[in-house]
Amino acid sequence: MADSDPQRFIPEGRNFHYDEFPFYWLVRLHAIYTLELERVLKRLKTGIPQRRVLIVLRQHGIVSVSVLAMHVVIKPSTLSRILQRMREAGLIEMRTNEEDARVTDVLITPAGEELAARIEDATHKIFVRGYQGLDPDELDRLMKMLKRMFTNLSDH
Repeated sequence: MADSDPQRFIPEGRNFHYDEFPFYWLVRLHAIYTLELERVLKRLKTGIPQRRVLIVLRQHGIVSVSVLAMHVVIKPSTLSRILQRMREAGLIEMRTNEEDARVTDVLITPAGEELAARIEDATHKIFVRGYQGLDPDELDRLMKMLKRMFTNLSDH
């Protein structure tokens, strides 16, 4: 039977063990996920931030820089430099929003679509490996728990 003491998940708790700390495993998972993605994306001469931008743009179409920054989890100032390089490479277009001239919209170009498809093909095996042994119900429960934890810690 599992230890039912909720204090074991709190670093200051009396029965705490780091290897039973959910954030320990989240950080380790993120680190290995990042290493695997970087390894694959390097062959395509791109990186994780560009991948994130392309994924969001493929799914949402035209997106403002501020909304894009929120979805790709990159500070707007850092994202601006990334977007500038992506625009110079022909992967995205940036234009002034028709309704609010203070807003800059971003959209994917055909070259960006082509790179996004190549990225998707190249990274597919990482996700298959990561989900190995998990059934759809387990993945649904995991997503619900992660979203709840995010909401618990979020300022929004």
